[in-house]
Order: sequence, then structure tokens, then C-alpha cells
Amino acid sequence: MSNYSTNILIVDDTRANLISLEAILEGENLNILTASNGNDALKILLKRKIDIVLLDVQMPGMNGFEVAELMRANNKTKDIPIIFITAINKEEEYIFKGYELGAVDYLYKPISNEILKSKVKVFVKLNEQTKIIEEKTRALEEKIAQLELVEKKLNHLVRIDELTGVFNRRAFEEMFNLEWARTIRSNGSFSALMIDIDNFKNFNDTYGHLKGDECLKDVAKIIEKTLRRITDEVARLGGEEFIVLLPETDSEGAELIAEEIRKNVEGLQILNEGVDTSRFVTISIGVSSVIPTRFIEKKEFIDCADKALYIAKKNGKNMTYVYK
Repeated sequence: MSNYSTNILIVDDTRANLISLEAILEGENLNILTASNGNDALKILLKRKIDIVLLDVQMPGMNGFEVAELMRANNKTKDIPIIFITAINKEEEYIFKGYELGAVDYLYKPISNEILKSKVKVFVKLNEQTKIIEEKTRALEEKIAQLELVEKKLNHLVRIDELTGVFNRRAFEEMFNLEWARTIRSNGSFSALMIDIDNFKNFNDTYGHLKGDECLKDVAKIIEKTLRRITDEVARLGGEEFIVLLPETDSEGAELIAEEIRKNVEGLQILNEGVDTSRFVTISIGVSSVIPTRFIEKKEFIDCADKALYIAKKNGKNMTYVYK
């Protein structure tokens, strides 16, 4: 026996006919519901999930054709198969009217038990196959959704620096290319901050690499926290070096952000004893700003930030230098 049951609604104004049809279909893996008029039938159809309707044509008040017409006008019931039951007219015009209203078949009274079972079985089988397909489709959609989620997580992971949690060099390249092209279109300013932790070798030698990793995490976190706009991004390029991309930001705005980052890092008060510049971990920042055009090389723009960083280091560290 199939695991998929079928809900069938039998509509007939004669009680004896309802009982007779129920008896014939008993044991056919059907959940049988009955209605003795069109209004009751429509109420059931709107409340319950019905798979097939056996619908008497000749009924007082609302006849079968009228019920079918109302069913086809409702989104919930418009696709339910209807088998009309009639004891009258077999003329083509009459039959065509039923099919026009969505009938899938006709049964003529007096009804043959075997014909009724045979016709209903066809639609029961179709209903079962439909439910199997729907179930497999749902399972497939769930599987696809799971795979998309896994892919999304993997894509996220390959773009994130494992230690610090900020973007890695690969993600930086992607973001840089996209924002550079976008800023060319908007004819706006673009700035980059090249950031390096001062005397980081001394820190690692003094406190060990585990503390060094904690320091990198703390610095990355405070840089990220200082950036307030959704378009501003920080990435770790490797070692103790970070880069911040600031689309739509001129050199003055970039210098203000750089100084805020520098002060916030120093404000962490991470001890770095044994160096001349400060008792605490500090950073040096090189700032490069430009209005991008298709004639300016992206690499040259980043090289300028690198040069500015070198000057900041050379001039005493724990400072910001804007490339002129």
C-alpha cells in the first residue's frame, strides 16, 4: 500500500448516493469526505486539502457546473481534478460545458463499481506521483540550499584571515578592483592606509608568538571597530601589515581616520617593553589618496601608500604620513 493517501470529496444531494459511493471506494487508500450541496462542498474545499472531487451535476440550489466554476475562480481550488457524475444529457454540447469548466472525466448513472474504481485509481496514482515529485523537489531544494550555504561559508572562509578574522590578501584584491572601478565611474576620491605594527619583532621575541598572535587580533579588531562606513574595509596583507581601503575619501578625511586608528591602537596599552619609541604597541600608517582614472595604475597608488609608510617608520614610528 502506498504511503501517500488521497483526499477525495464526494458531492451529491442524495444521501443514498453518498453512502453507495463511499462503500464502493472503501479500501482504496482514500480519505473520503462528503457534502450534500454546493455550499458545503466549497466550505470543505477551502478548509481542507482535497485531491479529487466527484461532483454531481444535478443538485438543487447550486448545481455542479456552478460549483466547478467557483472552484476554477479560486487559486486554492482551481487545479483540483473534477469528475462529474450525471444521470442526464450525454450530448456533446453538455459534455463540452463540463470540460470547459475543468472536468477531467464524466461518470454516468447508474455507476458501474469497476468503472468508478478504475477512474478514481487513475487519479489516485497521479496524485501519489505528484506528491512523490513534490517531496523529491522539496528534498532537492533543501539540498541545494544546504550546498549554497556551505559554498557561501567556504567562500567566506577563503576570503578571511584565519588568525585575525579580517579580510585576507585575496579578498583585498577583489575589493580593491571593485571599488577602484566603481570610484572611476563616480569620479570620486579614493584613499588607502598602509599600516604596520611598530617593533613587532621585539614584541614576539619578548613575549612569545602566542602573545604576538593575540596582539595581531587586538590590533585588527580595533582597526575594524574604528571604521564606521560599510564601504571601508581592512585586510591583513601578511605578518604585522594591514591595509585599509577608503572609497570616496580624500586625503584629509583619510588622515583623520588614520590618526584615529593610530590613537586607538596605542590606547589599547599593550606593553612592548625594550623599545625606545613607546612602552606600548604602536602602529605607523602611510596614506595615499587619488582621484582614480583609467590612466592611473592601481599598483602605483598602493606603492605610494607603501612609500608613505616607509617615511613614517623612518621619521620615528607611531605616526601617520600622507604621501605628497
